[in-house]
Amino acid sequence: MMLILLLIVLFGGSFFFFANLHPHRTGAITSALFFGLSIFLLVLNMGTHLGLTKTTNNNRQTIRPTSTSQGVQLLVYQPLGTTNNERVYVYNGDQKSPLPGKRGLAKTTRVASSVTTTNAKHATLTLTTTKYTYQNQLAKVLFAIPGTKLATTQQVAHFTVPKSWLVLSSKQATRLKQAAANPTNQATLKTQATAYVTAHVQSDLKELAAKAQAGDQAAQAQLANQTQLTQSLAAKYQRAFTRQALLKLSSH
Repeated sequence: MMLILLLIVLFGGSFFFFANLHPHRTGAITSALFFGLSIFLLVLNMGTHLGLTKTTNNNRQTIRPTSTSQGVQLLVYQPLGTTNNERVYVYNGDQKSPLPGKRGLAKTTRVASSVTTTNAKHATLTLTTTKYTYQNQLAKVLFAIPGTKLATTQQVAHFTVPKSWLVLSSKQATRLKQAAANPTNQATLKTQATAYVTAHVQSDLKELAAKAQAGDQAAQAQLANQTQLTQSLAAKYQRAFTRQALLKLSSH
């Protein structure tokens, strides 16, 4: 915008002497041509983003679940509209809380989003922001307007959560909370969990025993402390069962 301001001054100053002095007429015409050119460049800047370039920035942060149910972490979202294409995710900030036992403030994201499950221990949010920036200092001097910011063209939020997490809509989370508090459901889940965990632990131990007998040193090492191994397997399958059971309850 500095160029336009300068040309306006030249244009007006030259026309002040336009009627009397021929050199000033020439200067005025020249300034008028440059002024027209500056308007043309300004139109290109606004219409085709002349002097601008797109830059992309990735901001990655560790997040905590919206809430926890029966030891299973939940990431909850609220669908917007009827198509379910736009969602508002609610999550908690970084795991380093300023106060022991206190969760960070709930945060939301209302941009294009996606969720991927992985074997990672912690959940992360990567916010990819694409916006216009000036190609160089000259473009900034010519086109920058004081007090204004260049437009952001796109923001995409990508959540990466452990496989042990559940990603639920707000309605599913409400149904889950109600179903999990039902005494009948609690008794049923306890019985089913015992059967599920026992069957899978016995199956794994049997498989490891067969491998150890065949000379598999890794299996032999695992079976060296069978009590600890059994406890580890039981905890693993307890988590797996709980996740499956809660997902089923949230869908009813």
